[in-house]
Amino acid sequence: MKVAILEEKCSDREIIENIVEQLGPEYEVAGAASDGKTGYDLIKAEKPDLVIMDTYLPKMSGLSMLKKLRAEKNGVKVLILTADTNFDRARQAIGLGVDNYLLKPIKKNQLKKAIIQLAEKLEDERAIQETFTVENIFRGWLNGQIKTDNNLVRLTEERYGFTFDDPGAIFTLWLGSDYIANKETARNILEKSGREKGCEICVLEIDVWRLLAVIIYKPSIAGSDYQFFRNHVVQALCSSLQGEVVCLWEDAEHLSMLPMALRELRKIREWNLVFDRGELIRPRDVLSLEPAALKYPVELEGRVKRAAIAENGEEIKKCYYELYALFRGETYSPSEIKECLMRFSLAAVDAYKTRHIIESEMQIQYCMQAISEAMSWRQMRMAMEKLLGMFRYETFADASDKNLSPLVRNAVHLVRKYYDHGITLEETANRLYVSEEYLSSQFKKETGVGFTETVRNYRIERIKYLLLNTKLKLNQIAELVGYTDPKYMSRVFKEETGVLPSEFRKAAP
Repeated sequence: MKVAILEEKCSDREIIENIVEQLGPEYEVAGAASDGKTGYDLIKAEKPDLVIMDTYLPKMSGLSMLKKLRAEKNGVKVLILTADTNFDRARQAIGLGVDNYLLKPIKKNQLKKAIIQLAEKLEDERAIQETFTVENIFRGWLNGQIKTDNNLVRLTEERYGFTFDDPGAIFTLWLGSDYIANKETARNILEKSGREKGCEICVLEIDVWRLLAVIIYKPSIAGSDYQFFRNHVVQALCSSLQGEVVCLWEDAEHLSMLPMALRELRKIREWNLVFDRGELIRPRDVLSLEPAALKYPVELEGRVKRAAIAENGEEIKKCYYELYALFRGETYSPSEIKECLMRFSLAAVDAYKTRHIIESEMQIQYCMQAISEAMSWRQMRMAMEKLLGMFRYETFADASDKNLSPLVRNAVHLVRKYYDHGITLEETANRLYVSEEYLSSQFKKETGVGFTETVRNYRIERIKYLLLNTKLKLNQIAELVGYTDPKYMSRVFKEETGVLPSEFRKAAP
């Protein structure tokens, strides 16, 4: 504990210094001064934890100096040690936040006790301050572990410059299954963006919900924070992160309303199925939607059932692409989309089961549950991948495969089945229990084309099919064929075909 001594009498300064030094090595005399002006400079330079001072000081009185420090938001602990018995001055000192007030002559034991008590008080306050960081305050508030009371109001206002009556906003970033891999990068982007914008933000990692919550507790000009997040932050996140990126926003008239705002955002997450990747969704945006009634595609169900019975995997894929195009053609409620997809999938499975055995009924239920809880199209696709994974590899066979070795034949079947998921050579080799090098060499030797090139060729053909047979936007097509960035998909497409996807669609007869 650093102690500054402001006392005009040399003999009294020496007594106080000796008492402080006798308390132990953890107590340090940072300096001493005999007048208020020098004492003020000493406090500014040394930043002591405690000032022991008299109210009577030449050049600048003790109370005048203390007023100046308090006006500068300096909360140093102060122990008055004086012969002044004037009650008015004592009251002024108390009003300026003096921590103790002792009368001279100096009583050593009394002064020792007062210094020790202030040291303990300071230690307790530091422990509280370390615990009550902005992050811990907001986390405890959102969890219901902290309630607003006078102490919390005083702490947040004095230390951080806000109260829970102030306006604010909350931005949530849901990362789904990619949460662990992406949260550090996402946090860095969010914190950097907050510094650039000049608004005060607090980023909370909420692992159990796989999301980051950003609390804007000192908003800038009305509306500009939302515009900044929508136009800059969300775009930075989408371009830097692979996988699921679901962004939501809600303004709060008072920061005390944040828990309710967060619950509301979690409720509307599934409406992300209606918006495109990279859109910042607000509850008011959802309320403004007018969902159409979703008519169940009976004819398409008949096609998928016939394809399942015939083991025509490519036709099954086309049926699902057309179903996706139906979902994205108009605005439908997420619940209707999920109900339709579950009914459609069960129809395909039941048709397949008329001629083949599916070993795990539990797996089917798991996939249906995953669809019902999905917050993104990627989750939907993962559920469908597991469902179709129960169909035999021969479902994706071709007559030309008979000339291939069993290893390469199975690899080709996997490519046909999962090319639109961005399957890699490493993943395929792991599934077939061989090394990447061996599979790569055998694959090219027997097919004449490299593994990566084969996956890309299938993707290009699928893009062509979707451009010609659906009205899906480019970002939606990219989503279906496993590209996170539609601009990158367009670049790859042009490298292979010589034209951009939009040009290819316009040139179609």
